[in-house]
Amino acid sequence: MRLHSLHLQAFGPFASRHSIDFDALTTDGLFLLHGDTGAGKSTLFAAICFALYGNPPRERNARLRSDYASADLLTEVTLETTIASKRLQIRRVPAQRKPHARRPGEFVDHKPETDLRQWTEDEHGQGHWEGITSSHKEAGKEIESLLGLNRQQFCQVVLLPQNDFTKFLRADASERRILLGTLFGTRRFGRIEEFLAERKTATAKRRDEARADVMRLAERIQQAAGDELAPSTGAPHLDDPATLTDQARLWTAALHHQAVTLQQAATAGTETARQLLADCRATEQQTRDLHRLQQAHHTAQQELAQLDERTDHHTQLTDRRDRARTARQLQSVLDDAHTAARDHSLAVPPTRTPVHSFRPNTPRRTATVSPRPRNRYAATSVPHRPCSRMKPRCSTTPTNSPRSQANATNRPTLSPKPRTGWTACPTCARH
Repeated sequence: MRLHSLHLQAFGPFASRHSIDFDALTTDGLFLLHGDTGAGKSTLFAAICFALYGNPPRERNARLRSDYASADLLTEVTLETTIASKRLQIRRVPAQRKPHARRPGEFVDHKPETDLRQWTEDEHGQGHWEGITSSHKEAGKEIESLLGLNRQQFCQVVLLPQNDFTKFLRADASERRILLGTLFGTRRFGRIEEFLAERKTATAKRRDEARADVMRLAERIQQAAGDELAPSTGAPHLDDPATLTDQARLWTAALHHQAVTLQQAATAGTETARQLLADCRATEQQTRDLHRLQQAHHTAQQELAQLDERTDHHTQLTDRRDRARTARQLQSVLDDAHTAARDHSLAVPPTRTPVHSFRPNTPRRTATVSPRPRNRYAATSVPHRPCSRMKPRCSTTPTNSPRSQANATNRPTLSPKPRTGWTACPTCARH
């Protein structure tokens, strides 16, 4: 914050209009306000506080107006200052009574006024004052946000009028911490402190989780290692945090080395057992093959013995086959002879031949066969055999079927009838 000028009018002990050019006073960097008691040194600070916040350092609004000012001169304060690289002009008029414009001797209340403007430059470099707000609250919030101090903090830190510095020194630690933190911008350090505290809490939580993970893994390693690796020697302990880092790594490295050594030995033993198993399987396969060959040899011997036992039967079958082949060769000759005999019997006319009974001790009788003009096969000297042109139902004994009886009825019969015991074939009419 940098003050440029201050204009007072009927304010405090200053009855007329007064102006102070701070730019001229600050050419050497520092300036001093000095004077007798009641000269108005504190009034200047009160005017600055009133211009910024709308209230003096102390709640004495009734004493803002000068008792020596003329009735038609309003009490007002105008301050030009640069705050946060913004040049502002603040004009404030407190609530007061002024003469009536049309009624002499009467006074009316004048409402407070506030005018906040900012110096701006156009594109040609020409500067002018641009109004920001005319509201008391908005102007106060804008100034407070730019300064970062409220009226009470500003009075305690910047002004310290009427021995308030002693009050500041006698304030408790919490009040001074808040005031100094706001004055010197220690809020960022507070944020850093909060960040470090949160980081500490989070780190402690992760540390505890990591320790719990290490102990859980250590317990699992001990369970998996068993008694062969002696995992309890040098194992980490939760009570001793030092054993959870480097010592835990050394412990796990030693167990890993022992486990690798045992694994290599187990691998070598596995290879040896695998080779032995392969040899045993080869021997077993050879034994199975030999057993299968022995069984095949035994079966072949049994079959050979059975064939030797059936040699005579085989010889008989061979002789029978040879005779069958010879008979087959003669079959055509026999068929030709039979055909010739049949043709001969057909060509020779039939003769009447007596039928004799060959029963012993029986007188011979003569049977006369009546001629059958339709059947030329009535009598023949050829022994009876089924007719080759007839169906297989032809036999020496007539059938009892209705059809056979009908055929026998329609066909002429032998006359006289043969003796009892002889029957004529209904088909070929032979006895």
